[in-house]
Amino acid sequence: MNKIQLLISLVIFSFSFTAAPVEAETSKIADLSETSNSPKLIVQGKKLRVGIAGEPPGVITSQSGQMSGMSVEYWREFAKTLELDHELIYYSTVEEALAALADGKLDLALGSISITSERIAKFDFTQAVTREHLTLLLHSSPPTLWSTIRPFLGWAFLSSLGGIFLCLFIVGNLLWFAERHHNSEQFPNSYLKGVNQGMWCALATFTTVGYGDRFPVTTLGRFVAGMWMILSLVVVSSLTAGIATTLAIAFSSQPSERFNSPRDLKGARVSTVGKGSAEASWAKFYQARVSETDHLSDAIKLLANGQVDGVVGARDGLEFYLHQHPQAPYQLANFNFGTQAYGIALPRNSPLTRKFNELLLQLNIQFRLHEIREDWLKSFDENQENNQ
Repeated sequence: MNKIQLLISLVIFSFSFTAAPVEAETSKIADLSETSNSPKLIVQGKKLRVGIAGEPPGVITSQSGQMSGMSVEYWREFAKTLELDHELIYYSTVEEALAALADGKLDLALGSISITSERIAKFDFTQAVTREHLTLLLHSSPPTLWSTIRPFLGWAFLSSLGGIFLCLFIVGNLLWFAERHHNSEQFPNSYLKGVNQGMWCALATFTTVGYGDRFPVTTLGRFVAGMWMILSLVVVSSLTAGIATTLAIAFSSQPSERFNSPRDLKGARVSTVGKGSAEASWAKFYQARVSETDHLSDAIKLLANGQVDGVVGARDGLEFYLHQHPQAPYQLANFNFGTQAYGIALPRNSPLTRKFNELLLQLNIQFRLHEIREDWLKSFDENQENNQ
């Protein structure tokens, strides 16, 4: 009997010894499930508070409060794919949306939110949802008399004209030297008269007019003329590029010959939308004097009043403005000076950040976002054709 009791005691002790680790492992699994990074666990039972902000065509609001635009469609695609229950909250500026995100009033924010070093120090950001080229909105007023004459006094025009004259002078001298003894009727022995006729022959050859009133007859003269024909096609044609550019600037409807490249932003007065935006950072990088505004309408008002020389912004947004205001006396510069990424902002260490990054890396999502953007741009072009 004692042996039986001892055996039972040993079995009970061994069972209790092995049961404790099982219970501990079960507890660990429960803890892991509670701290899982899955968004579905985090947002289960509540709506995501999604702030959206920016200028058209990213966000467009109607008088009834309904929202549309590329950023809105981007989010709907994300929410549909991840099956997220959400509440979309509109903010008139990016700064207001980011302030609400910092205060815990939002779970995430998207729209025209450029990814900058200052913002990424405060928030989590996903990979770029879109990338936009930055450009300049300028006045397109008709050129004045001075703006038409001024390019002809520039270095490009004067140096090209001087280079052509120098070539004609050299070739004219060579033709006179080769022809003056055997062809004095066309190229007189007198230096001034002879070189004058030589330059006239070189000019007729250069312009391919070929009047035939002056032409070399000696072997050396024909060699000089032949070399000039070849060189005029290769070398002198490059000199005429400066003249052609000057003519294009002088008689085109370009807003200002001052802005032909990003370097021309140095010292210029420009306005941007948003405090601490990437657009302002790019403009400051090129040493422009920047006035930051809350809305695109405020930035354009500064341009209309002559307080700035141009408005820096994303090309799509500025093109949309011109499509909506076809009579506005503005046009875009013919260059871009930067490419900026726009993403989704979230609180620091948000478990949703990784989930959205994984989503944005999927090819089908990238193609879908591209389709949304192309559809909007196509609608811009169609509206512009209808307005014309």
